Amino acid sequence: MVQKRPRLSTELSYDNISRKGLQSLARTVSPPLTVKKRRGDVCEEEKSATAAVEAGEKNVADQLTFWSTHSLAALRPQTPGVPRLNHREWIELYERNAGSLKGCHYVVHQHDHPIAGTHYDLRLQCNPTSSISFAIMYGLPGDPNSRRVNRNATETRVHCLWNHLIETASHSTGSMLIWDTGEFEVLPHSEEENGNSTAGDSEDEPEQGRAKPNEQERLRAAFQRRKIKLRLHGTKLPSGYTLALRLTRDNYRGEQPKKPSRRRRRQGPGIRKVQGSDGDSQESSTDDRRPPKRGLSSLSCLSSPPAFPHTKSDATDEDTQADAAAAAVASDGEDEAIRANNAYTGATNDIGSIHQRKWFLSVDRRKSGFIRRTAQSASGFVETIWTRRSAEGELADGVVGSATGFDRFVVGGRETEHSVVTGRLASEILADEGVVGFVPRGHWRAITE
Repeated sequence: MVQKRPRLSTELSYDNISRKGLQSLARTVSPPLTVKKRRGDVCEEEKSATAAVEAGEKNVADQLTFWSTHSLAALRPQTPGVPRLNHREWIELYERNAGSLKGCHYVVHQHDHPIAGTHYDLRLQCNPTSSISFAIMYGLPGDPNSRRVNRNATETRVHCLWNHLIETASHSTGSMLIWDTGEFEVLPHSEEENGNSTAGDSEDEPEQGRAKPNEQERLRAAFQRRKIKLRLHGTKLPSGYTLALRLTRDNYRGEQPKKPSRRRRRQGPGIRKVQGSDGDSQESSTDDRRPPKRGLSSLSCLSSPPAFPHTKSDATDEDTQADAAAAAVASDGEDEAIRANNAYTGATNDIGSIHQRKWFLSVDRRKSGFIRRTAQSASGFVETIWTRRSAEGELADGVVGSATGFDRFVVGGRETEHSVVTGRLASEILADEGVVGFVPRGHWRAITE
């Protein structure tokens, strides 16, 4: 009688893994594995000098000298067709605005966060030392005829102005590069606002003998009206590029949100607390959220750190990703004063910025130099097309100066977008900072339709 050879099990239970302590599970992940505090030993991430300064763990006397020296050492050769700001001009731009009541410095950071994923942070100088910040999931819109010309812009913490100089990377925060930087100009929100309707507004129509309000004062007034119109004079963005930001009444509130509840990655059966959008807790069942116990293959992941479960909405819903980008800033160990004031240490929130308020952001096509035209399609439908102003000087409604529209552009994400200061990609910044094994969050795609 032939005896059958027993089949070897290809799966190991979690109990067996824990008991045997398999060394094969020790691997480089991002963020690095951490352990609970035992006998005073804590597994901490070893950060580079720039990451430590960015996190506030290390202080430097001269932020401009520190970051300019770091950026100068990381310069890449000029690539044809890729906009680049001269290093000396970049320093002069910052020196011209930092510490000044008339400063109007802005920066657009590409931030590839391991949890929130790739997003773009628009920061606008609001006083001599600080800037308000908006997290924008897919970058600034660059097609006047796009089906998705609008974006969600979520308020985050007020930053120190020297944060405009940062290019760094770490396992816990991902990579950050300067997508564009320059100066902004606050425009009247509408032609009526610039005319009779604001004749009595002392901030927009100063009395005789009173100095004209600077850009910080205009930004503060527009921010309080919840309607901001900005013209960005940068290096990568085209000439005349104008944005419109609008806060709806549904999103308006005057108090900072409460501390978020602890987000557990793995949940057992039963009832758990879920953080609502308004800061209140709601109860929900977790029986269908518990991850099944599987073999070693279950440890593979597409995001960093791994999370259970990934739903379809996590990858496709813009609102959900905007919440994730804003929530990633607020950790459980964050200082209570930072949360209460919505400003990082050293920054001043004198403009009334509220954490996680959602604004609508879009490109102002008229003030950017486009003209609306109607055309009949082959199917017989009349459609609206936004075109650039003609070379003969035909003016679009509301267009001032030399704004003539711009060629369509698309924000391509971490794999294609270069730093306007150093010319680096996100992967090159990770390599320069010694970050090995970083696994970015997936499911991000550029808006091309």
